Amino acid sequence: MPTIMLDPGHGGSDPGASQRGNLEKDLNLSIALRTRDYLRKNYDVKVSMTRTTDTTVSLAARTNRANRENVDYYCSIHINAGGGRGWESYIYNGPVSSQTVRAQQTLHKYVMSVISKYGARDRGIKRANFHVLRETKMPAILLENLFVDTTADLNLLRDKSFLNILGDAIGEGLARALSLKKLAKPKDPEKPDTGMYYVIAGSFASRKNAETRSNMLKKNNVEAIIKTTKAGNATRYRVQAGAFRNKKSAEQRRNFIRNLGIKDAYVTADS
Repeated sequence: MPTIMLDPGHGGSDPGASQRGNLEKDLNLSIALRTRDYLRKNYDVKVSMTRTTDTTVSLAARTNRANRENVDYYCSIHINAGGGRGWESYIYNGPVSSQTVRAQQTLHKYVMSVISKYGARDRGIKRANFHVLRETKMPAILLENLFVDTTADLNLLRDKSFLNILGDAIGEGLARALSLKKLAKPKDPEKPDTGMYYVIAGSFASRKNAETRSNMLKKNNVEAIIKTTKAGNATRYRVQAGAFRNKKSAEQRRNFIRNLGIKDAYVTADS
């Protein structure tokens, strides 16, 4: 089964571009989640994400993870700024495979065939020396999805139905670019590829702080384990407070933990 990594740009302490309270990081995540769900529902593919919540992830951590997991294709999702209009795609401006070139052409053509009907302009197929394109070992693309600081584009980006259409178009474009196998019967996009939902109750640079959080949860009869993860060259200690096959059960555990005062607890499909 092929694997695609979706990379919602920015996040956490890095908001990206913004205009009148509309933050690039939030729009990137909304589009990427919709793309993930479209692919999972309709195609035989595993979809991984560099982030599924509003968290800070360095550029190195994003590409290191993609390379470590040896994914088949990497797609970085961004919103443009600078006073222009329209949609554009990028691949690395250095040596790339013929597959990288063909995939960009197929994806770009399909997405534009959909969103041009809503007035989105085609800014063209481009190449650039972006970190996520240069440092990934697999074919990679970066999409700039309209301009947050141009009224006509922002009006589209603020329209939830358009964001859904855009996310679906990117998903279908990726499927066509990679010749993914369509599922005979669409599946539930809410079900993670691992089949499990995890409740995360904190991520710490210090193991001692993670242990303090874990002990606090255990005193409140909540199972908790500490899992070591890597973010670039930094080690993080993540407190996992449950693993569930049912999303509703995971959300109930998350809500219970939030009521204990841990307001940043969240559910993820990533282990």
